[in-house]
Amino acid sequence: MIPLYALSGSLFALGLYRLVQALFDLPASRSVKALRNIHGKRKWIESLQTVLLPLARLISKVLPMSDYKVKRMKADLARLRISQSPWEFVGMAMSKALLLTLIGLFFIPLGMPWLALLTAVAALLSYFQSMQTVRKRVEALNCEIEGELPRLVETLNYTLQDNRDLLTFFEKYRRVAGKALCPELDRLIVDMKTGNQEAALRKMDARLSLPSFAALCAILCGVHQGVDQHVSLLVLEQDLRTKEREMLRRTLAKRPLRIKAASFILTALMILLFLVPLALLIIHNIQYVGF
Repeated sequence: MIPLYALSGSLFALGLYRLVQALFDLPASRSVKALRNIHGKRKWIESLQTVLLPLARLISKVLPMSDYKVKRMKADLARLRISQSPWEFVGMAMSKALLLTLIGLFFIPLGMPWLALLTAVAALLSYFQSMQTVRKRVEALNCEIEGELPRLVETLNYTLQDNRDLLTFFEKYRRVAGKALCPELDRLIVDMKTGNQEAALRKMDARLSLPSFAALCAILCGVHQGVDQHVSLLVLEQDLRTKEREMLRRTLAKRPLRIKAASFILTALMILLFLVPLALLIIHNIQYVGF
């Protein structure tokens, strides 16, 4: 009898909910879910961050950070278009590590303290990995931008001989710029249009903090002031090309096994390229003699 009463009560509650929904024109659960996921279905990591956000904010309020670290993290997060403040980012990383440590505590009553210790170590490693992720992504962007600077300077050498308008040059170069350099050029163009061009260049130099771009920024500031910088651009282009070849050499040196395998295959093909015609010539001469 009890299951029958429970089933009847559930059906009555469902019918009452449908009646209220029809009378007051309430949105259906599917519509509410669709509106919540209007920008795509949320990943589980995003849901976890939402749950941990109060704890992260609490940690960020009592977290001491030096001015240098705050300034550097602000610049890195801005370049990666992460809306979190440095305190919130570090607080979220600590919250995830703390949650992983608490999960590991459940293994102690089960008689597996070694697994709890491993979980604590994993939590510590995840915290440091989260802190290093931003710096690694920024370094990857810097490497990509440095790889494009020789082409940018070479284009400048040809363009500035006829037209010294830097704004027009950057607007045209933006159409063919790489993925990493495009956002920086967008900010540079906006700053040039709304303010002083020299100040815009120096702001971009401060954002990137690249020695090669600092040299280019100094040259472009001279161009803006009317100084002929053609020779300086040629010298800078040569320096950047040399640095680019050095970076490629270092990259190849990190993969010696692949290089050795490719060199062996290339050497074997070169030997075959010379031996096959020689062998055919010898066979033809032997047949001509009559052996």
